[in-house]
Amino acid sequence: MSERRGPIGRVLRQVAAMIVALPLAADAFAGSLPATGGAAVVTARPIVDFHPSEPGRRRFGDLEFLGGLVLSSSESAFQSLSALVSRDSGRTLVSVTDEGTWVGLRLDTDEAGRPLGVAAVDVAPLLDAAGKPFPTKWARDAESLAFRPTPTGGELLVGFEGHHRVLAYTVTGDARSAFHAPGRPVAGAPREIASLRGNRGLEGLAVAPPNTPLAGALLLLAEEPRPGEADQPAWIVGGPRPGLAHLARRDHYAVTDAAFLPTGDLLVLQRRFGVRIGLGMRLVRIAAADVRPGRAVEGRVLLEADWGWEIDNMEGLAVDTAPDGSTILTLVSDDNGNWFQRTVLLRFRLHDRRP
Repeated sequence: MSERRGPIGRVLRQVAAMIVALPLAADAFAGSLPATGGAAVVTARPIVDFHPSEPGRRRFGDLEFLGGLVLSSSESAFQSLSALVSRDSGRTLVSVTDEGTWVGLRLDTDEAGRPLGVAAVDVAPLLDAAGKPFPTKWARDAESLAFRPTPTGGELLVGFEGHHRVLAYTVTGDARSAFHAPGRPVAGAPREIASLRGNRGLEGLAVAPPNTPLAGALLLLAEEPRPGEADQPAWIVGGPRPGLAHLARRDHYAVTDAAFLPTGDLLVLQRRFGVRIGLGMRLVRIAAADVRPGRAVEGRVLLEADWGWEIDNMEGLAVDTAPDGSTILTLVSDDNGNWFQRTVLLRFRLHDRRP
């Protein structure tokens, strides 16, 4: 994506938004075969100002902008990052792509948590129950990701669209150990997810922290409402209050990821796009007590940005706790494998104020 600013830059970004809308809106499942795996060389260009028209601004409501990176690589597997989880206080990031690939990397930061670069980047194909890469785009289109602790360690849960389902990959040590594990179905996943539209599937997976109102429940959020419904479904699987909740859809925004805060409050990353409205992102916070079956909640907007800001097609959100105890949010974009889009990584510190 061009780094031009001013009127010409805004026009170019609006044109790009129109082009972006085409692959995002298409109900097609064509794609290249996943990578065979290995290391990837990724370069990082710093993002100094989140809102370039306000250089030096760091506070955006409850969020403090720590910095960002534009990531690029000649490795074809390093593209289309669709979700994000963090481990080791945010030092290890794991993503999945809509081409059926794992991406793991180490994020280098300074003492304040500002991102400096990435290292130790690995890519590997997601595996089926037989330990083999998925043969078709319909089967491997991974869109959501969450870590769930288990008595023996943990597992990475991956939500797919096209063939709508959730698979679990066992973590036996480092998070990247899941890259070599076969996928197995997650018990209790609702059958209703099969009614989601082709490429409007499970964009958000989140596991509620212990000692919070949902206490270990798995939350599954659809990108858009099901046919005939007005709001986005959110299935609560397990925990003390399982059932179907809804996220009220407003201003044409769709869900692209979700993560719980340590308090049990839910963060939802959203995106909208269109020829008239361009491309935008929004981050919404929902109080823990409001996430319950039978309710359609809206939450409070923490952040909203458009092409005039340093964003792209934002699809991944991870929450971690810094060594000083503060909460850090990391966001990443899906470049759809297009030369005119960017893989943007953004980091924020949350200055906590309950909804």
